[in-house]
Amino acid sequence: MSLGMSLRPEYAPEWEAAMIKRAVIGFLAACLLVATASAAQPGKVGVGLVLFEPSGLTAKVWMGRSTALAGGIGWSAEENHYLHLHADFLFYRHRLAADRNLDLHFYLGAGGKIVFRDSDNAWFRFPLGVDFLLRKSPLNFFFEIVPSFNFSDLKLFGAIGFRYIFER
Repeated sequence: MSLGMSLRPEYAPEWEAAMIKRAVIGFLAACLLVATASAAQPGKVGVGLVLFEPSGLTAKVWMGRSTALAGGIGWSAEENHYLHLHADFLFYRHRLAADRNLDLHFYLGAGGKIVFRDSDNAWFRFPLGVDFLLRKSPLNFFFEIVPSFNFSDLKLFGAIGFRYIFER
């Protein structure tokens, strides 16, 4: 016998307000993390767009020649398009190619994501990607494949995107 109750009612202002509050707190925490990291080590900062998982905004702070902190906020590619926040610590291990116009790097990392939905909302992420840094342009393009797990499920996600680089 069902009581007809759902964990997520069709219209629940309290639930929406709680989701917005969580999103704002998560975004402010990510901004604080990026600001702290950029103050600790002078480097490049990039802001841009990411597509697929999630689709939204992305930011990256290069901590040095071989490490960076990257994150994003956007909408999940899942059926109901849930809000998605993630942050990763990246290691640049191999330069795949370089010339006077382009630096092409392979990176790997570790981090986490939160998907704001009823269940299974915290995941560990392990991004593997390729970074295209254009030397004569302030643009950075990237492609990554991200194995993710939450102790009950293992999924493979992917994303492409670009960032405008601000030199300091």
